[in-house]
Amino acid sequence: MILALGAALGGPPAAAARAADAPSARPPSPVASAQAGAPPDDSASVAAAPPAEGRPVISPVQRPDERDVRDVRQRACSFTLPVCVHAPADVPGAAVLESLTDLEAAMRAYDALGLPRPLPDGARGGGPSYDLYLERGPRRGPMRVGHDLRALGERFDAASAFAIIAAPGRGGGCASASDAAYALGAAVAMRLDAGAEQGAIAMTASYLAAIAAPCAAEELAAVDAFQRAPERALTGAALGALDGGLLFPWYLDDAYGTGTPAQVATSLLAIAAQSTPAGSARFHAEPDTFDALRASLRSRGEDLDDLLLEFAIARAFLGSRSDGAHLSDAERFGDFGRVRFEWSLPYATLPRRVAPLRPIEPTGATYLWLDLSAENAAARPDLKTAEITFVADWELPALFRWAIVKVDAQGAEAGRVDVAGVFGSSRAQRTVVGLDGLSGLLVVGVNAGSMIRSLPFDPDDAPFMPHAYTVWLSR
Repeated sequence: MILALGAALGGPPAAAARAADAPSARPPSPVASAQAGAPPDDSASVAAAPPAEGRPVISPVQRPDERDVRDVRQRACSFTLPVCVHAPADVPGAAVLESLTDLEAAMRAYDALGLPRPLPDGARGGGPSYDLYLERGPRRGPMRVGHDLRALGERFDAASAFAIIAAPGRGGGCASASDAAYALGAAVAMRLDAGAEQGAIAMTASYLAAIAAPCAAEELAAVDAFQRAPERALTGAALGALDGGLLFPWYLDDAYGTGTPAQVATSLLAIAAQSTPAGSARFHAEPDTFDALRASLRSRGEDLDDLLLEFAIARAFLGSRSDGAHLSDAERFGDFGRVRFEWSLPYATLPRRVAPLRPIEPTGATYLWLDLSAENAAARPDLKTAEITFVADWELPALFRWAIVKVDAQGAEAGRVDVAGVFGSSRAQRTVVGLDGLSGLLVVGVNAGSMIRSLPFDPDDAPFMPHAYTVWLSR
């Protein structure tokens, strides 16, 4: 358990707490973009860098005007829970009641997890209950999630929230329940930290929705999109639709949780809560959830770079590639969970120098596969004494972390070689031995952010600056 999260995870959650290796000879010189050299001076960079700005205090999504009778005429509220559903007059009453039932089920699930309920919104929407607004027509694109002004009398930034979603249709399956759980999950997150970065709220709401209202169709699509673009930053999602970034808080629960889902993610939000000065146009975004995670890991003698690399490796063993030793219940995603490999290289084609299709954003990952299977390995008996030389070069000022995972004939991890990045250097290299009996080597890289120690990854710095690399593999 992360020490800095001990109070939140040990009792009531955030609701209450608020193989042998050796250096090798240098291969041909790398591409010009991966020039070696000292990183920029820390102090000068800090002075020049503007402070990160958080989300707007005034939500770009506004509530429907209750006074406009052409827009909102129906209102159904729970008799037992503080949730209400609003809808235009031409939305069938059955759809309104279905959404209300979905909201009630989601709130009961979050209550069972010990999470706080959304902040009461006073007289907005006709009462203090959480409000969900339905729109006419079929479900199109992401929902609109909004928040009210920062609540007065709260020590830290907190705001009530609402959402505008499409009314459930006939044969809509579990999508409407997933939408309602997502919307309510976003409101829970804004109760904990209204100024949290959009990506953190999206990840948390997506994970909560997957727990409270599992919907295979929605989750498979979200995870598939996430795994097809591993180069994307973990916090790159827009708020309003289930996002495959839910895998990250899921991994945090697996690695550091105490058994109750969602406690790590919601506790990080509570720990990172701040107080924005009155009159500010944007929330004060420091510290953010990654600051909280970084400090918590440091108290354990661990590093965020290591966690990002471990998560990137876990992503490689998702779905039909699962070996049962990384993320729990990872097999259910099937082929939709398979992460995209940049390259799959037969052993016989080495030496090779390769580059990614797209550059890698901070916290994003990249994957290469070296096939050692019998039909692709040249001189198979030579693998008993063979060596693979790995050299990576990347663009400054990014710091890449690498690992070479040995995968056996059953697709399980049989060992790994960590290739640590060095501050001030844009090159890493290792020699890997012990290849006999393996089906392949999985090269995993992660952009850990800037190598300037005083400028760690900040999720509010979006759009993120991606960086490219080259990898040289030889035998």
